[in-house]
Amino acid sequence: MVQIEKIDKNLMTQLYSDDPASRCAAIESLMNEELDDEIIKVLCAFVEDPDKGIRNSIDMTLSFNPSQHIPLFLVKYVSSPIISSRNLAGEILLKIGNNAVDAMVAFIGSSSDDDKKFVIDILGLIGDPKSGNAIIKVLEANKNENVILACVEALGNLKFYDALDNLFQTYEKNELYRPTIIEALGKIGSKKSLDFVMSKYNEEEELIKFSIIESLGSIGDEQSFYFLISELNETSSPIISPIIGSINELREKYNYDVPFDDRVKKAILQTIYESEPKYKKAAVYLISAFEDEEIIAACLKIYGEDFELDEIIKPKIFEKPLVLFCALPALISELPENLLKLMELTKEVIDENSVEIINSLAGVQRRNISDSFTKCLDSPDEEIRKLAVELLFTTDQNIAILFIDKMLDDDNMWNRLKLLEILSSTNLPEAESALVRMSNDPEEMISERAKFILFQKSVLQLETKQEDKK
Repeated sequence: MVQIEKIDKNLMTQLYSDDPASRCAAIESLMNEELDDEIIKVLCAFVEDPDKGIRNSIDMTLSFNPSQHIPLFLVKYVSSPIISSRNLAGEILLKIGNNAVDAMVAFIGSSSDDDKKFVIDILGLIGDPKSGNAIIKVLEANKNENVILACVEALGNLKFYDALDNLFQTYEKNELYRPTIIEALGKIGSKKSLDFVMSKYNEEEELIKFSIIESLGSIGDEQSFYFLISELNETSSPIISPIIGSINELREKYNYDVPFDDRVKKAILQTIYESEPKYKKAAVYLISAFEDEEIIAACLKIYGEDFELDEIIKPKIFEKPLVLFCALPALISELPENLLKLMELTKEVIDENSVEIINSLAGVQRRNISDSFTKCLDSPDEEIRKLAVELLFTTDQNIAILFIDKMLDDDNMWNRLKLLEILSSTNLPEAESALVRMSNDPEEMISERAKFILFQKSVLQLETKQEDKK
């Protein structure tokens, strides 16, 4: 590779050109070059350049250039008064990764508290354990709460086992640190961490209990698993959701059997209805072990909220389609926000095996589901109306044909085209009358298609009569 000190003065002229495009080109030309310390200093200074294009070029060049000394000259720019430059220096150091750790550790000792926190945050994200002892020294000596919290979080990200005793001591100093310390202990793991958090559970307020319960999903054992289940009897508070989350995490990790009783069922339902998505996913994962129809029906109320949730729920619905058809009339009457998703799911289930599913419905069930689809014909959502027509004709053509006037008056042309397609394969007399009306539709595409279908049907009827005479 070319040594930079041997590159001609033309390059240096370009680096200091008034033309940003020339400076960008010069910077990027050095991406794969072997850089000496002087040119590294010059390049690092460009993180403070006001031109965004220049900063983008220096980001790319310094992040991927193999020169080992770049972090030594770049790290001081985390003290830049220009926020964008400070952030850019941090981003480049993070991209350089493990090779930047030594320079950053050396910088910590002489930096301000704000800079310490900034650098320690980056070290935590890099995740190289060799920075652990330096971070412990800051934790022991520093009094700034934000710096201490950054140290705790970084040590957790490093999974630095040697920091456990320091974290235990810091736990007693200030309640502010406790949730972050519990989270760090969960990341570090070990029996020592588990024993510590369990020893604190009964004496702590709910916020800390919340953190402890979440950590048990990572570091818990069989005893912790049954402790969490027993806690479902002891609380009706917001910590129900993290309990469900950690129970599911331990179940997946160790293949434990979750006892299904009223307390577990109630907790799962509460989590499905009230919690944030990550806990809902845990609750829905738990239904794979249960056959309870009330829980499956509850899942229908959140269907469509999250793709991952849907992928967990859907197989269970396909296993028990009758649960969907029994629950759907009541759900539709509530006009839920996820109505379109429920209609699409219903169509998928029916398309899988329409004859078997429809025949399995009792008369009252079929009537209820058909009635619920008729209510969807008035929906302002054209997709819901179209699906309602399809599903009505699939479940009960006789009911569907009673609402043919409403379908013919749909103001969406594509919905009327879909109706035309359905009527073309429907043998009821009312279907032919509807086709005659559609042959006069103001949309030429529909009217011409309707006329063609009527012609085909008349030819078929003529052929059938001739066959009958023979």
